[in-house]
Amino acid sequence: MKSTNQKTYQRYFIFTDIELLFLSICIFLDISEYMLAILLLPLFGDILDIAGIFASVLMFGWVGLVTLIELVPGADILPIFIITWIIWYITKKRAIPIK
Repeated sequence: MKSTNQKTYQRYFIFTDIELLFLSICIFLDISEYMLAILLLPLFGDILDIAGIFASVLMFGWVGLVTLIELVPGADILPIFIITWIIWYITKKRAIPIK
C-alpha cells in the first residue's frame, strides 16, 4: 500500500521539457506585469494580457481560458498564468494511469 501511494505522488514531481518551458513562459508573463510599470497602464497592460491569454489557450487548450481573469480590472496582482499552469499540470498528470 505504501509503495503504491508513493508512486502516486512521485508522478507529480517529474517534469518534461515542454512542461518546464510552459512554466517558464507563465513565470515570465506574470513577472513582466509586476516589474514593468508601463504595463500597468490600461492600454499597454491589456495588450500584454491579450497576448498572454492567446498564448495560454495555444499552450493549454481549454484550461487556458482561465487566464480570461486577467481582463478583470485589478486582477493583475494575482499570478493567473502560473495558476493556469498548475491547473493544466495537475489535470494532465491525473489523466495518466498509474503504472
